[in-house]
Amino acid sequence: MSAISDYAAKVTAFQDRQDAAITGVSGDVDFLVAEIKRLQETAGQITPEDQAILDGIQARAEAAAQKLEALDALTPPPAP
Repeated sequence: MSAISDYAAKVTAFQDRQDAAITGVSGDVDFLVAEIKRLQETAGQITPEDQAILDGIQARAEAAAQKLEALDALTPPPAP
């Protein structure tokens, strides 16, 4: 294999990892939107169940942020 084909294989693997990470983040965002909508439908006093939903949203948002940071860290080095 040449240096170019070696590099192309590495970039393809990187792009596959990026695609998987983006799909995961998209699922996280969909989940968060649904949870926020659910909370908006139950206006009034915060119940223990509501607090559990808020805690879940916060945890999921943190996980999404970590995934985005990890995705950013996947940027490959420049081509030789």
